[in-house]
Amino acid sequence: MNAGFWLMRKVAVLALLILNAFPNSQGQEKKAGRVTGAAQPACAAGAICFSGEIREGHEFRKHLNDGLDFVVSLPGGIDVVSRQSDTGCKLAAWVANPPLHAHHATEIDAGYDWTAELEVESSPREFRFATNCADFQALYDLSQAGGEKYFAQRDSLAKGQGRFWITAAKVTHSHGSISRKNGAVVRMKFSVEIQLPKGK
Repeated sequence: MNAGFWLMRKVAVLALLILNAFPNSQGQEKKAGRVTGAAQPACAAGAICFSGEIREGHEFRKHLNDGLDFVVSLPGGIDVVSRQSDTGCKLAAWVANPPLHAHHATEIDAGYDWTAELEVESSPREFRFATNCADFQALYDLSQAGGEKYFAQRDSLAKGQGRFWITAAKVTHSHGSISRKNGAVVRMKFSVEIQLPKGK
């Protein structure tokens, strides 16, 4: 083979290296791939277990019982809410998952100083939630006062427990709910384990 062939081959390899080193300024979707967190165990006895998939700008909803729904939104996060929307009953999982004024386990929004990559690598996520309006309101009132009473009573008021595994995801830095630097989760597969208090 002549010297011209080898020169062209070297130029092609160099061009590929340069293109990979400098992705276009618009940002590109990056696969997060398999998350390296703990593997999902078998469903615990008495737990509600399921899997799902969600895309950015959408919501995933699963009925847990007559009164509660599990919800995932992107951007946003995970929540357990009341199915009785017309009764004025408010439920939200954030109030049972400190820190209350910083990023916590129920958020998947690449907010604060979290990047989209950190969001999908944080797995499994463990969280608690109130299962009725009275417990939620009591927990909310304690959260506003702050201090030891909140932590002393949190587990007795937030009787529901959950674990959330991110099993695959895709992120981008072409945009983000906070900034392009933080990026956004554009697609995510997940598995969930919910444990409700007995009798719920």
